[in-house]
Amino acid sequence: MAASLRVLIVVLAVVSVSVRRAAAATITVDEACKQYTKYPELCVKSLSSAKPEAKAAAEQGGLTGLAELSLAQAAQVGTETVAFVKGLENTPGGMPPVCLNECLAKFQGALADLQRSKVAVQEAKDVGAVNTWLSAAKIDGDTCMNDCQKVEGGGEMQVVDKIGDLGRMCSIAMSLTDASRNHTAAA
Repeated sequence: MAASLRVLIVVLAVVSVSVRRAAAATITVDEACKQYTKYPELCVKSLSSAKPEAKAAAEQGGLTGLAELSLAQAAQVGTETVAFVKGLENTPGGMPPVCLNECLAKFQGALADLQRSKVAVQEAKDVGAVNTWLSAAKIDGDTCMNDCQKVEGGGEMQVVDKIGDLGRMCSIAMSLTDASRNHTAAA
């Protein structure tokens, strides 16, 4: 009788863990963005713009999958921003070279931080460091224009918009990464 009771307890524990994991894996982009981020509209738009198979795989992976997808999307925004800033050097009357070079260096640093974050989450390594790298990426973007404000012609509005986009995407990725870590710890 005691052996049967032990087997029943083990089976119930396995079923309980399986049910919790299944419930975690059913969260949609809409639900996660609305529940966990400060920018739900941008979050839904960005994550939904991923390839359909990537979005489906992310939703199937629960909050962890959505955190990975948000990091990939933030890295994509970083890549696009670096390309945009590089393109400004060929624009007549664009940003002064001193601003351009500083911005480019900071955005490249932000992109490297985003890539490290993405790899860390994908390989289930030091998820706590992910927020540090995301914060660094956001700061690099936010401070890109600091010295440019002192230079005539240095306030390129499109760059300011790109900085805001990168910052919001980093915020979304941090929120979903935190939610994923907190949810996993509670399970």
